[in-house]
Amino acid sequence: MNKCAGFLVGVGLLAFTAAACLGAEGLVLPKDLALPANVAVAIYLPKNVREFRSAFRSAGGFQTTESVQLGNTFEESTLAAAQHFFRSSFMYEATGTPPYGLLVAIHPSVKSEDKQLIATGHYQVYDGAGTSVLKGDSVVRWAPGGFAAHASDILGSLMEQVITRTLTDVVAQLRPTAEKFPTSEKAQLGVELLADKDHPVMSGTGFFLNSTGQVLTAAHVVHECAVIDVRRESSSVPATVAASTALLDVAVLDTHISNVHSLALSHQDHPALGESVVNIGFPLQSLMTDAPTVTRGTLSSRAGLNGSLGQFQFSAPIQPGASGGPVIGARGDVLGVAVGTLNAAELLKQGALPQNVNFALEAGYVEKFLQSKSIAFTQGTADARSSGDAPIDDALPAVVGIKCYQ
Repeated sequence: MNKCAGFLVGVGLLAFTAAACLGAEGLVLPKDLALPANVAVAIYLPKNVREFRSAFRSAGGFQTTESVQLGNTFEESTLAAAQHFFRSSFMYEATGTPPYGLLVAIHPSVKSEDKQLIATGHYQVYDGAGTSVLKGDSVVRWAPGGFAAHASDILGSLMEQVITRTLTDVVAQLRPTAEKFPTSEKAQLGVELLADKDHPVMSGTGFFLNSTGQVLTAAHVVHECAVIDVRRESSSVPATVAASTALLDVAVLDTHISNVHSLALSHQDHPALGESVVNIGFPLQSLMTDAPTVTRGTLSSRAGLNGSLGQFQFSAPIQPGASGGPVIGARGDVLGVAVGTLNAAELLKQGALPQNVNFALEAGYVEKFLQSKSIAFTQGTADARSSGDAPIDDALPAVVGIKCYQ
C-alpha cells in the first residue's frame, strides 16, 4: 500500500487517490525518501487556526448521523498528520517549546476565485539555529463537482489538506535527517518573528488614556495576538497587553511612547438619553486609508444586549474595525467604549433589518476596571461643555488604529 495514501485515510483527511501524495501544486514525494524522518520538528500555527474545529468530523472521519459533531481541532489533525512525516513533532509555544531541529511556520488561508475555493498554506522553515532554510506556498483547489466533501465541512477539509501538503512539500524538498538538522536548544525564535505581518486576523480602534502611552481598546480586538501594532498618524508602534477583562470586553495596551493627547472618561454615572454622540474609529482597515472615520448619532438606550454588563446603545454608524473606539458625548469626554453591533445579516434572515444598533461599555465600568488595575486615567470635569454637538477636533489625535497578528 502507498504509505502516503494510507496515512491520509488513517488521520481522517480526504484521501482521494495516491495523487493525494502530491505536495504543493504537483510535487511528488521521492520514492527513496524514508519516512518518518528522524528529526524533531516544531510546528507553528496561528492560534485561531490551532483551535478551530471542523463540524461533522471525528478522529475516524465523517459522522454518519445528522446531528452536529465537533471533531478534532486543526492542532490535533496537524500533529496526527505530522507523525507520518517526522518521528518527533509538537506545537511551537511562545514559551516552553522543546528543542527542535526544524521549525515549520504555516499560515493557511482560503479565498474564492473563478468559482473555486483555493486554500493556500504560506510557510517558512527554520533550522535549529534560527536560519531560514525554506519558504513557499502549498495550494489545494476545490470546485463544485470536484473531490467529495460534506457541504458543511468543505473549508475544514481544504484547510486540513493544505497543511498536510505543506508538510509533504517540506520533507520532499529538504529530505530532513537528524544529521542535517540536529536538535538545538540555542535559537528559540520569538513568536513575533513567526506571525504573519501581512494579514491581520483582527483590527480595531483604541484611544490614549494617559501621557505614558497606554491605550484603551476592546478586549476581543487583541485576544491571543502574537503581535499587536498601534498606528498613530503615519507610523506604527508595537504594543503589549497590560490588562484585560473578557467580562467587560476592554483591555489596556502598553506602547511605551510619550503622548500629549489623551481622552478623559466621563464623570456621569448614567449619560442622558438622546444626547448627541460621536464615534471615532478605524473601520475596514484593509480597504480604507489610515485616517480615522467620524460618525454622529445619539445615545438611544441605556439597555444593552441581554446578559451584557454596563452597556448602552448608540446610533452613530459603525463598521468592522470600529470596536474599541471612543463614544464621545457633548461634554467632549468619553461616555463609553464601542464593543459591538447587531448582526444585520443574521437578523435579516428572521425578517428584521436593524439600523445603527450599536453598543458601548459605560465609562463608569471602564473607570472601575482601571482603578482595580492601578492604571492612570483622566476624568472629565462637571463644568465641561454640556450642549450642542460633541466636539472632535481635540479628540482625533488621541485615537489610534490597532492590528492583531498571529
